Amino acid sequence: MAMISEKIELLGKNLYTDIPSTLTLKSIPTASELEYVGSEDFVGTMLDSILPEAVDENVNFHNLLEVDYYWICRCLRILNYGPYYTTNAVYCRSCGKVSYGEFRVNLKTINCIPIPDDFSNDIVVSKDEFLDFNGDVHLALPTIQQIINCRNDKAFQTPDGNLDSDLARICYMVTSIGGKSNLTPIEIKYKIKNDLSAADYIVLRDRISELSDFGLRNGGTAQCPKCHSNNASFVALVNDKFFRPSLGDLRQWKHDRSAGESENVSRGTTATVRKHN
Repeated sequence: MAMISEKIELLGKNLYTDIPSTLTLKSIPTASELEYVGSEDFVGTMLDSILPEAVDENVNFHNLLEVDYYWICRCLRILNYGPYYTTNAVYCRSCGKVSYGEFRVNLKTINCIPIPDDFSNDIVVSKDEFLDFNGDVHLALPTIQQIINCRNDKAFQTPDGNLDSDLARICYMVTSIGGKSNLTPIEIKYKIKNDLSAADYIVLRDRISELSDFGLRNGGTAQCPKCHSNNASFVALVNDKFFRPSLGDLRQWKHDRSAGESENVSRGTTATVRKHN
């Protein structure tokens, strides 16, 4: 069968010591598709089963930055199934209406904020930004494994059993707080709770969000089904549904390929096709 392959450049290409800056993606067999679509642990299956088959290079995918994990998933989806995606809701900023139904949108309209070449992965929230706390807070962009760990860490559960996701994420990102480093996420949690006022916690949370705002957005742009403005938007989260194109999505992709309109999944140049024996 014909196997499509393409090289993609990682967003955090300058931040790794154990992962190449460029990876070679290839199309995956049907057996793999069935495996991850039916998996309860979608992220774990992607990291341990799917990506090792889909990437030529030998990589520990658990060490990928979170932003690069989602970037690779996006590229892999477009490489295998094309850029079209059926969403159930479109939100229009022009007419203020929400349209519900089945609407074909283009995943290539999803914006991606690149990581600057001079970014050192040492994010600093200066003590000068806090109201009361007299210390700097240093953080790093999280790996996908850190995100998995923080989502499963029962130490960050609220009394009603839900995860305090903001606090968990922060504590897994912090590398130093108030001059103290090599702290565990639990130690960081208690230091934040004991040393930061409620106002300072909001400063920390919001500044982290601003300073680490790289990678794919959660959705893209589309035409509003009601007013036909191009100022509408849709949400496309990277989960099992993301890898489930409709028949109409695939037919539109086939049409584009027949018309010679197929583009590179990450940069807009033509992908290569090689024979797989």
